[in-house]
Amino acid sequence: MDFLNEYEKSDISRLHMPGHKGKSGGFSVPYWLEEAQKFDITEISGADNLYNPSGIIMQSEENAGKIFGAKTLYSTEGSSQAIKAMLYLAKKHFEKLSKEAPYVVASGKCHKAFFHAVELLGLDVKRLDSASDLKASLGTIIDEKKYNPIGVYITYPDYFGNVSDLKNIKEILSPFGIPLLVDGAHCAYFKFLDYTLYPEYIHPVDCGADICCASAHKTLPTLTGTAYLHINDSLEDVFDEAKHAMELFGSSSPSYLLIASMDAFNGTAAEYKKAVCAFCEKTKLLKNELSNMGFNVGKSDPLRIVVLKDDVFTGKDFAACLKNNKCECECFDKDYVIMMLSPLNDGEDLNRIKEAFLTLKEGKYNPDSSLSDGYSCLDNFK
Repeated sequence: MDFLNEYEKSDISRLHMPGHKGKSGGFSVPYWLEEAQKFDITEISGADNLYNPSGIIMQSEENAGKIFGAKTLYSTEGSSQAIKAMLYLAKKHFEKLSKEAPYVVASGKCHKAFFHAVELLGLDVKRLDSASDLKASLGTIIDEKKYNPIGVYITYPDYFGNVSDLKNIKEILSPFGIPLLVDGAHCAYFKFLDYTLYPEYIHPVDCGADICCASAHKTLPTLTGTAYLHINDSLEDVFDEAKHAMELFGSSSPSYLLIASMDAFNGTAAEYKKAVCAFCEKTKLLKNELSNMGFNVGKSDPLRIVVLKDDVFTGKDFAACLKNNKCECECFDKDYVIMMLSPLNDGEDLNRIKEAFLTLKEGKYNPDSSLSDGYSCLDNFK
């Protein structure tokens, strides 16, 4: 972040990509985009290289690793890039131990990026309906194949905020030497929770996950496309291959704006932790208020509100009423509405949510049938 600030002030002639050269050039460009362009650069001298870092990006990733307690790599293409790299590294780790054909055990519904990786890497998949089936099924899995999988892949939490007991799963896998692979796209903020208050919602690194991804942009104040790949010491044998794995599935022109966004967060992590702890209590209170109104509020992680359909209202009704009250939800379909919050939502946002549901409860609003059908977030999972 410091480098970009200094470069923007340097008045240097930009004889490098990108083509906007850090200015609008008289073309019609919105103010906010022109401001962003000033800091949008490529791999110039001193800026370091995301996939072969030796300077400021390496230092920034090391700072992030100290926060999360693992070897941490930045992704500028979301958890999708990190998921593919995670499976690539798990396969590499497996190949150092076995010459058998690799396969992976996957629990429950998985994001489409998992299946893209499976196709690209030539992996077989053994599916389990849920993580609760793991203990009963593990012996069968090994007996069927006569050797261990490259890992057990868990989505934690799922899109509705449901979590598995990762510590227990890790205890089951450890005697067999099977790595625990976690798609933690929605769990980045778990690292900043008070675990004594929220013992179910522990960051995968702290649960002993061997390798996991986490989308920074989903729950932290960073730009869309930012994510982390965290690798624990148990997979130290693939540390040297981690950057290659990320580069294999990423663009050769990663965004420095996104990298700077993650770098900026490192400096505010301690403040963010305090904000999360306070805001979780406000969200908990709002969930209780919605339940007391008679709405079916689903169990979810602390900063997510899921309201399920009932005999009167559908998820589309909820979304329409929220929209009418100046609230845009994360996603909805006929069965539910999902709202994802963060400490950057203020009291007015929470009041608008409450007022929207009060309007429905008191029968003062006829849901707008013109609202288009929502995009179901579950379309990304199978």
